[in-house]
Amino acid sequence: MRFLAVALLLALASSAVAEDAIKLQQVDRKINLNSQFARITETVKAKNNGAKPLEELVFCQLVRAGAVLSFYKVVDTSSKAALTVTPTTVAGQPAGSVCHTAKLAAPLPAGEVAAVTVTTVLAKAQTAFPAEQTQAEQQLMVYTDNVYVLSPYEVSQQFTEVITPTGKVMSYTEEKPVSKSDNKIKYGKYDLIKPWSTAELKVHFENTKPFKHIVTYVKEIEVSHWGNIYVEEKYEIKNSGAKHEGSFSRLKYAHAYGGKGNSFRDLKAVLPAPARSLYYVDLIGNISSSNTRKTLSNTVLDFDLRYPLMGGWKVDFTLGYSVPLTGFLFHTKSGKRRLTMDLCTPLEDVYVEDMVVRVVLPEGSSGIRASLPYDMEKSFDTKFTYLDTSGRPVLVLHKSHLVPEHAAKFSVDYNFPIINTLREPCLLIGVFFCLFLAAIAYNRMDFTITRDDKWAAARDKEVLATYMEQIQSLLEDEEVIMASLAKATAAVREPADADTAQRERAGVEKRLRDLEDKVKPLVAAVESRSARVAGQVRDVLDKSKGLQARYAKQLSDRIDLVKKGTASMAELNRKLAPGQDSINAAKKDLDNAIATVFGTY
Repeated sequence: MRFLAVALLLALASSAVAEDAIKLQQVDRKINLNSQFARITETVKAKNNGAKPLEELVFCQLVRAGAVLSFYKVVDTSSKAALTVTPTTVAGQPAGSVCHTAKLAAPLPAGEVAAVTVTTVLAKAQTAFPAEQTQAEQQLMVYTDNVYVLSPYEVSQQFTEVITPTGKVMSYTEEKPVSKSDNKIKYGKYDLIKPWSTAELKVHFENTKPFKHIVTYVKEIEVSHWGNIYVEEKYEIKNSGAKHEGSFSRLKYAHAYGGKGNSFRDLKAVLPAPARSLYYVDLIGNISSSNTRKTLSNTVLDFDLRYPLMGGWKVDFTLGYSVPLTGFLFHTKSGKRRLTMDLCTPLEDVYVEDMVVRVVLPEGSSGIRASLPYDMEKSFDTKFTYLDTSGRPVLVLHKSHLVPEHAAKFSVDYNFPIINTLREPCLLIGVFFCLFLAAIAYNRMDFTITRDDKWAAARDKEVLATYMEQIQSLLEDEEVIMASLAKATAAVREPADADTAQRERAGVEKRLRDLEDKVKPLVAAVESRSARVAGQVRDVLDKSKGLQARYAKQLSDRIDLVKKGTASMAELNRKLAPGQDSINAAKKDLDNAIATVFGTY
C-alpha cells in the first residue's frame, strides 16, 4: 500500500511539473451554434517553458449533463496533419470535463512554440427553453459552457467568440470584457488565466434550424460479383427540438410561414454518382414525394417525409439504391478484393445516435478485414439469400453518436477465389439437370397398381351405383310428373275442364318421353356392367309404364263421365273408385320394386 501511494504521488508530481512546463501563449476559441450542434474551434499556441522537449499536449472540454462529445480532432496548424488523440484523465480536472492527450508530430524543443487547432463537436449540447412550444412559436435554445478555455495549463491570453443563428439573443453571460454585434458575442481578451479556471457561460438564443436526430440507422451493403452492389438504409428519425404542444393545424402549416414552428419535412441525400434503381418507402408503401438530379460527382435525392415532423415527432422510412461494381470494387496487389464505400449516412446535417453498417459479402468469402477512418465495434454474422448453401458472411460495424464530421469512406478487403463465382450457375445447372432427369425417369416408369378381379368387381359396382342413382333420380322426377297428371284429373268437374286436362296430359306425355330418352342410355350402360341388374331395371320401368297407363285411363274415364253428365261428385267418385284402386295398387307395387332394385345402391 505504501509503495502504491508513493508511486501515485510521484506520478502526480511529474504531471504537475509537465503542466508547469507548458504555457498557452494565446487561445482563440470560436463556438458556432449555427445548427443543432455546438462546433468549437480552438486555435492554440503552446510554448515549452521547460528544459526538456515535449512530446504531447493535453486539451480539455467541459461537457454538460446530457450533452455528447461526438467528434474531437487536433491538427498541427502548420502542416495540417492530424495528431494522434487518446482520452486521458488529469489530476484536478473539474467534474463533467473530458480531456485528451494529443501526441505532437515531432518533439517540441525547450523554448519553442507549437501551434495546433482543436476541433470539437458536441451533440445534444443545446437545450430547448422553453422545453415545449406551440406551432406558431419560434424555437429558443440555451447553450452552457465555460467562459474560459478549460485547460490544465496557464493561459496568457484568450478570446472567445459565440456565433448564434440569428441576432435574436434573449440573454447571455456578461463576463467583462464582453461585446455583442448582431449574431456574434465576443468575450475577452482575458489575461493570465490560471489552470482549471471556470465561469459559467450561458447563452439563450433563437435557433430555427431543424434538429434532425436519427435515432437508429441501419445500412446494409450487399455485394454481388455479377455486376451490382445493393445498398439499403433504414432510418428512424425524430425532431429533437422543443416538443410540440397543443393541436396541429395543417392549414396554418401550409399557408403561414410562422405556422411551421421548429418542424422540418424535407431531407437531402447525396448519393454516389452512378446510383440507380432508387426507392423510398415506409411501412405504408412507396412515397412519391422525391426528386432526383444528377451532377458530375453525385446523385442528389431531394425528398419529403410523409408528414412534417414537429418537435418530438418521429417517423421511419427506408431508402435504397444500387451501384455498379466499377469504381467501388477493386483488386489489390496481394490478390484480394477491396470494397470501398461511404461509411456514414448520406443525409445532410443530421445527428446519428446509433449506426449499424452491415457488409454482406458473396458466399465463400474469407480473410475479411476492414480499414476504418475511426474506431468502431466489429462483429460477424451470416445471411442466407437465394441459392445460398452455407450462407454469406456479414461484417457488422457499430458506432454511436455520429455527426457530419464523421462522413468518410471505408474499405473491406477479402479473399474470393474466381472459382466461387461459378458456384451459383453450377448450382442452377445441377438443379435443372436433376429436375429433367427426374422427369425422364418418371415418364419411363410404370407406377400402376396391380388390379385383380376383386378390384375390378368393386370398380364395376362403384360405376354401376352411379348409373343406378341417376336412373332412380329420373324415376323420382317421373313420380312428380305423374302427381301433376293426377292433380289435373281431379280438377275435371265440368265439361269445360276437359280441354284443360287434355292439354295437361299432352304436356305430361312429352315430359315422360324426354325422361325415357334420358333413361335409355343409362339402362344400356347398366347392361354393359351387369345384365342381371339391367333386367331388374327394365322390370321396374315396365311397372312404371303400367302406372302411367292407369293414370291416363283414369283421366279418360273421368272426362267421359263428366261429358255424359254424371249427376254428382259422389256418383262420379264411386264410378271411378275401381280405377283409383288399380292406380294405388300399381303405385305400391312400383315403390316396392324400386326399393328392392335400387335399395342396395
